Amino acid sequence: MNTLAADNYTFSFTDGTLTVNAATLTVTADDLGKTYGAGNPTLSATITGFVNGDTSSVVSGAASLSTTATTSSSIGGYAITPVIGALSATNYTFGFTKAR
Repeated sequence: MNTLAADNYTFSFTDGTLTVNAATLTVTADDLGKTYGAGNPTLSATITGFVNGDTSSVVSGAASLSTTATTSSSIGGYAITPVIGALSATNYTFGFTKAR
């Protein structure tokens, strides 16, 4: 129902555009531990931020994860850093959070 009315005027209408932008998934490196002298555990990450009922099944590939810790590293915390690697997901971009 048209509710526009004005004396001495007619109306013209111009379409606008609704742009749908990608949602952001956050890739967070998992906190891990090891004993001094042992090799590094397999580095892993958790992905959050899915919308519209999507699950991790929409993601292909994996993040690349690295740390400066080595077998001979002294005790203490060492950052685990995630980067894009081979990650891909239609309708999403990726953001990254380091562990520690």
